[in-house]
Amino acid sequence: MKKSLIALFLLLSILSALTACGGGSYDPTLEIPEDMRIGLIGDGYTLFVPENWTVETSTGIPMVYVSAVDHSNFTLITAEGITDPIAYFEGNVAKLASMLDGFSLVGENNNTLFGGKAAISRTYTGKIGGDEYKFKQYLCVYADTLYLLTYTASTEIPSGEKTYFERYEEAVDSVAASFLFAGEASKGTPEERPIVKNEAGMLLASDPEVSRYSFYVPEGYTPVLQNGTSSAVRDDAVLTLSYEIPAERTIDEYWAAKCAVYETLYSDFTVIDAECSPPAEKIEDVTLWLGGRQAVSYVYTYRYGGVAYKTEKRMTIEGVYIYTLTYTAPLTPDAEGRVPYDAGYADLTASAEAFRFD
Repeated sequence: MKKSLIALFLLLSILSALTACGGGSYDPTLEIPEDMRIGLIGDGYTLFVPENWTVETSTGIPMVYVSAVDHSNFTLITAEGITDPIAYFEGNVAKLASMLDGFSLVGENNNTLFGGKAAISRTYTGKIGGDEYKFKQYLCVYADTLYLLTYTASTEIPSGEKTYFERYEEAVDSVAASFLFAGEASKGTPEERPIVKNEAGMLLASDPEVSRYSFYVPEGYTPVLQNGTSSAVRDDAVLTLSYEIPAERTIDEYWAAKCAVYETLYSDFTVIDAECSPPAEKIEDVTLWLGGRQAVSYVYTYRYGGVAYKTEKRMTIEGVYIYTLTYTAPLTPDAEGRVPYDAGYADLTASAEAFRFD
């Protein structure tokens, strides 16, 4: 998919003042559906995703996509105070039509389910830059909150007889069906995990039962995701620790592959700095550390919803894994003239120094 598509996709998902989801904690008693994994834990729900899909959470705006080469994707966002999903969608049809050439509503279902709750779905097509895409949205109101799951894929036929959209529609339908509201399908109530701090008073944001590391964040951050990717938020800032076995042979190649994805996911994505020098021969020459290992960093900016953000990623290798510590915050000054990214940058340094491999 082209960069313009995903930028527009994010706009389509928002439509009005919706927010990205997050804020829950890991429940080890949950039954995970077959061929799926926990992708996102929010305030009052759990989102399961296909096992091999990628969950991108480093910017605090979760996106779930197929792979680095196939960007068919979906996202989940919420809005409080909305009680009529049909009226909500109809109120945004004109906006959709103004953004999508040849906009056409091709499917309506007012009697479907989302996480076992009454929901509606809407399917529509439209062209961007001459390329046609198909969108499917699930809209469900529960506890005075609208949940909006949006699936986007191309109508191009890459091989065989199925379009990209048709390839993954069933998988996304399963995501909607397996969506779990708090307390709906848990075996029991897990014991609350004790708060753990290091000697500097930083909070342990990772789950020692499922992670291979100890990820600490400064006081005031709230852990929001503990399922292989550990994140914590404070005001506008987001700190994330993730790891994966890369297909690429070097960090340089791994970063290049990531850039190819980010260019499609984020509007105005721009790499502004990259420190990727050969490993230092002497320990005193090492300038960046992560978990006691030499690290490299990449810094980039992008725009989302009219707001400019800046991100720094610090990467290191441990065994067959690449570990990435990510810090993201807005560049737009607040009412007091404070730039969130600059004001919270010390948090990145503190977390990098406190990080430990288990």
